[in-house]
Amino acid sequence: MTKAELTAKWNQVLDLLAQTMERLKVDNYLKPLAPVKLNEKDQVLSLHTAVGNSSFYQNFINRNKDEISRAMILVFGKEYSVSVTNRDPGDDGEQEPDPLNPNYTFDTFVPGNNSRLAYAAATAVAKRDNNSKGGYDKFNPLFLYGASGLGKTHLMQAIGHYVRQNKPKKKVLYVSSETFTNELILAIQKKKTQEFKDKYRNVDYLLFDDVQFIAGKPSTEEELFSTFDALYNAKKQVVFTSDRPPRELGEIPERLISRFSWGLIADIQTPDYETRMAILKNKAILEDLDINDPELTAALDMIAQSIQSNIRELESAFTRVLTFSALTEQPITKDFVRTVLSEVYDTRTTEITPDVIKNCVASYFGIKVSDLEGGTHARNVAYPRQIAIYLVRELTDYSFPKIGEIFGGRDHSTVLYSYKKIEKDLKKVPELSEVIENIKKLL
Repeated sequence: MTKAELTAKWNQVLDLLAQTMERLKVDNYLKPLAPVKLNEKDQVLSLHTAVGNSSFYQNFINRNKDEISRAMILVFGKEYSVSVTNRDPGDDGEQEPDPLNPNYTFDTFVPGNNSRLAYAAATAVAKRDNNSKGGYDKFNPLFLYGASGLGKTHLMQAIGHYVRQNKPKKKVLYVSSETFTNELILAIQKKKTQEFKDKYRNVDYLLFDDVQFIAGKPSTEEELFSTFDALYNAKKQVVFTSDRPPRELGEIPERLISRFSWGLIADIQTPDYETRMAILKNKAILEDLDINDPELTAALDMIAQSIQSNIRELESAFTRVLTFSALTEQPITKDFVRTVLSEVYDTRTTEITPDVIKNCVASYFGIKVSDLEGGTHARNVAYPRQIAIYLVRELTDYSFPKIGEIFGGRDHSTVLYSYKKIEKDLKKVPELSEVIENIKKLL
């Protein structure tokens, strides 16, 4: 069987599996694998991965061997076991550990309102061919910034995974600023600076993580400056991540900061409730959990409510719950989550007060609490104010006059009008019902 025929049959297996298991699993665990050899004697199909550790994929195949075996029989006509390796056939050299996390792909990234631009920019950089003429390229470099734990590294490495899988002739190099500095120091000590330069300048995609940490390291700053210029002039793609936008990296030389700003700058912000729940449901799918189970949904809701500002902590909390569930053989429920996470995160139910409601509504609509209490009649403030008044009346024991006092001294009739307005709109505007429910979930 030729390599092309083997690849065609493996793709048929993937198509069959996509009909019987979650598409997310097929895309994350099986699509990165390429068939390299069919051993008829031992009845083994060998698959190769250029990204991640082979055990990551082999464990999934072992967990789902019955389902995969059925698909293999339908396509190949008989049963074959499946083996995954990082080593390309014929390559007898030592394999360096892959710095790309196999979970950090576009398939597993959940774009929300907090990250749509960054996600779109990253996918555009991964998929495009750099055919720009002249020195300017709006996509180069791509500079992703945001607080720690929001998904910058995930998106950056997703670019690497995509390029490796879809443009195998392109060379991708991911490096953290710490590793870059340490390698430079070692190269200087061993008088191998030219080898260092060759390593970082003979790539098609340089993914440079946490660039803010090069500040105050003159040799590192100089080498990165020279490396960037060499790659940029050769029309090679560079991607940076940072915890701050370029203009706030004042400790780094201006000429380097200016280069960070030559291309596309995109930020990642704190995820909203819907995004956090989508992230948790994706992880639950990948762990073979039933996301339609009401008890599991309630448990995921508690995790999403407890960890609001950091995706890394959100995923860590889920992993903690999953691990404790496996160790104790207990189902994942809301009460179980409260017990497991109580020592690490605040899982207490927040008392709903007018101040809590005002803060929540203001955050939801991206305005200030003082706007809700002020006198502006602009619709982008007035309507959220009416929603806040409605929720205070519905969720607390405050009277209309008392509500008027806490909303800037408004009179009883104004507050009553606001309440009635939202009450009426809820009957004819389906989108408003969804907004109200979302805010209640946040509360």
